[in-house]
Amino acid sequence: MLQGIDARLHDMKDEIEQETEQETEQEQEHDSPFHAEAMHLMELIRFLARTLGLNNAKLARRAKVPLATLVRYFKGEGEPKLEFLLSMVRTLGLDVREFFELAYPAPEGPSASRLKIDRILQQIQPGRVVQPPAPPKAGSPAYISREEMGRMLEDLRRDMRELIATGSPAAPARRGKAKGAS
Repeated sequence: MLQGIDARLHDMKDEIEQETEQETEQEQEHDSPFHAEAMHLMELIRFLARTLGLNNAKLARRAKVPLATLVRYFKGEGEPKLEFLLSMVRTLGLDVREFFELAYPAPEGPSASRLKIDRILQQIQPGRVVQPPAPPKAGSPAYISREEMGRMLEDLRRDMRELIATGSPAAPARRGKAKGAS
């Protein structure tokens, strides 16, 4: 008999621990930034539905979702999946972009990340030919003549052949003589 009572006490202890863990997880969910965003979106959906004259029952029926689920999300119990949110948006007759523009009005100006992304995307936009930068003009400090470029390439080839053959870099004095000789 004592074993039965002991087993029952053990089971009760396990149940209490599980309930405590679930409550802790729910509290952590409410503290997460994801929960705050989901609540923000659900509050907007509720406001827009009321503005359009839809109560919870009509909204749930039109969206073909369980009323209990809708009410639970409006109360902040759990986080709705993306499919659920999109279903609500479409039920309100809004385009997804319109809804998110209402949820997140445009900032004063683009962020640094947005500017960087825009610069990158300008280079790879479909159908757009990317123009290389204009070559420097003759006489400018960045200009290298064709002959000078040829000499530099020949020096590089010679140094690479020597490096491969000997396994050591060419002596700087020899490079200087070779450059002077050409």
